[in-house]
Amino acid sequence: MLIKKYIDLVNEFSEYLKRVKNYSKNTLISYNTDLKHFGEFLIEFYNKDGDLQNISIDLDDIDLFLIKNYLVYLYEKQKIEIKKTPKYNKKSISRKISTLKSFFKYLYKRKYISKNPASGVLLPKLPKRLPTYLTYQEIDKLLEEKEGISLRILDKAILELFYSTGIRLSELINLKLSDVDLNKKLIKVRGKGAKERIVPFGKKAEVAIRNYLQIRDISNRKNIDILFLDNKGNKLYPMKVYRMVKKDLSKVTGLKKKSPHIIRHTFATHLLDKGADIRAIKEILGHENLSTTQIYTSVTAERLKKIYKQAHPRA
Repeated sequence: MLIKKYIDLVNEFSEYLKRVKNYSKNTLISYNTDLKHFGEFLIEFYNKDGDLQNISIDLDDIDLFLIKNYLVYLYEKQKIEIKKTPKYNKKSISRKISTLKSFFKYLYKRKYISKNPASGVLLPKLPKRLPTYLTYQEIDKLLEEKEGISLRILDKAILELFYSTGIRLSELINLKLSDVDLNKKLIKVRGKGAKERIVPFGKKAEVAIRNYLQIRDISNRKNIDILFLDNKGNKLYPMKVYRMVKKDLSKVTGLKKKSPHIIRHTFATHLLDKGADIRAIKEILGHENLSTTQIYTSVTAERLKKIYKQAHPRA
């Protein structure tokens, strides 16, 4: 087995994720950060001097025992840092393990290693957190602009489209004008991994978008094809939309977290409440697996139990 520089293989793997798997920039950063951290652990484990750029190891020396040592290292780090900054909580540790499993699977398939040392590593069981969402009254209060609440034309179009489609923040800001068919009430969405899907939207979202388009051309001095622009004609950046949504949600809900993703949760929960097929919701949301969508069934079940306890005389 040839000795390979660890950092070279990390770069090769990153290129594979970028060009073949079409992973997003943020996902690539997370993978590279996790693999760099594992490389730093290898330096410490092998008592090597120098930085990660200079380390060369025989990858077949990395076995299940070494990876388990890495997990112990992470859990110990968690105990030390939890009072300061919980950098290595269960969720981040789970992500690091998942990254290693993907990396070594890649190396094994390309015969850089003779066996996959991470195949037997199990992900830690994470606590199941139910998604939070807006009530029907809160979403109605937000979008119908009641009780003195007034939305800008841009805010109104964005919020209506979020609630009408359940799309992600990154998907919304990358929507092109040419992706929107107002007559058929359909949008073409580019989701995770650059996968495209067609998503329907409702009449109220259509009206809000048409109203916005009447003022869009005033700011579109650069003549670009992006749907939502700021008043200088630039594409909206994520934090700007996040702050706008947070500000508007603060007027109607006491939820601790106020983000565009809350509206996505609300969209899915309300569809399930009204009897929509979960497989259809999965396709609309762009989920890879049905299990991801099924968490919303737990939300509606909890609501039903709460209503039952409040209303049934023998509850």
